[in-house]
Amino acid sequence: METLSDENITMAIPYSEKNLKQEYEVQQRYSNIVFNNQEEQHTHNSYEQELRELQSIETGNMEMLKSCWETIQPTSYGTFSENRIRNIKNLCIVVVSFASRAAIRGGIHPEIAFSLCDSYVQELEACDDASILVQLTHRAECHYTELVIEANGLKSSEKYLKPSAHIAHCKKYIFSHLHDKLTVQEIADALHLNANYLSGLFKKYEGQTILQYVLREKIKLAQNMLVYSDYSFGEIANYLGFSSQSHLGVHFKKNVHMTLGEYRIRYQPEVFAAEKTGGHAK
Repeated sequence: METLSDENITMAIPYSEKNLKQEYEVQQRYSNIVFNNQEEQHTHNSYEQELRELQSIETGNMEMLKSCWETIQPTSYGTFSENRIRNIKNLCIVVVSFASRAAIRGGIHPEIAFSLCDSYVQELEACDDASILVQLTHRAECHYTELVIEANGLKSSEKYLKPSAHIAHCKKYIFSHLHDKLTVQEIADALHLNANYLSGLFKKYEGQTILQYVLREKIKLAQNMLVYSDYSFGEIANYLGFSSQSHLGVHFKKNVHMTLGEYRIRYQPEVFAAEKTGGHAK
């Protein structure tokens, strides 16, 4: 679990007797909630329904995910705040957070899942429209499910193999060094493993070589930068460790079947393009 910390707060702070007042208030509120729910015959949505929803994300089952939404009872949500919009936001944040963890269990790199979660939560915080909050949350769940489908669709065998810890560490190292000109030997040295052993293990579990995976991740990051930044093609190539813009362009065209310019024109949102003031991209 992530540790929440900054200069003034950390989740690692030990329990203190000073917290007794807050603990008493929590217990008192809990008793009142249980009593009121019993009096009003109010129950939360079932835990089994929640598990099915998370399992659908973890296994990349989009049909199951959408069917789960249909069984949710709008009157059976928890109450996190007396303010209606704040309560919906809190519920949506919990759903997105749970979805990110389900995606990790489904094979998504933790840093990708956590960062995507941060992005969706920040967008939820900026919105005050109840219907859009719910739509955005459903989009987040679909997004995670799509990532799991994509990740597991790359496996060479239909039979799922539990990833080795070495593979997880390898992917983490690659993700943190996508701006470098990575080699298998460098990655193996960082993980204190034999390069041939690591290469064979990676190919067995991922159905592709380490360098193929590195290139795929670099291309995915290039796609993101083309859409959501105004960096020039040369700047993107340099950032991702390609020898030149044309070097990136060749690999990009081979994998995406579009040139860098065609991809930016097709997918960069008009709103973002209009807001650019300097226009680095050409």
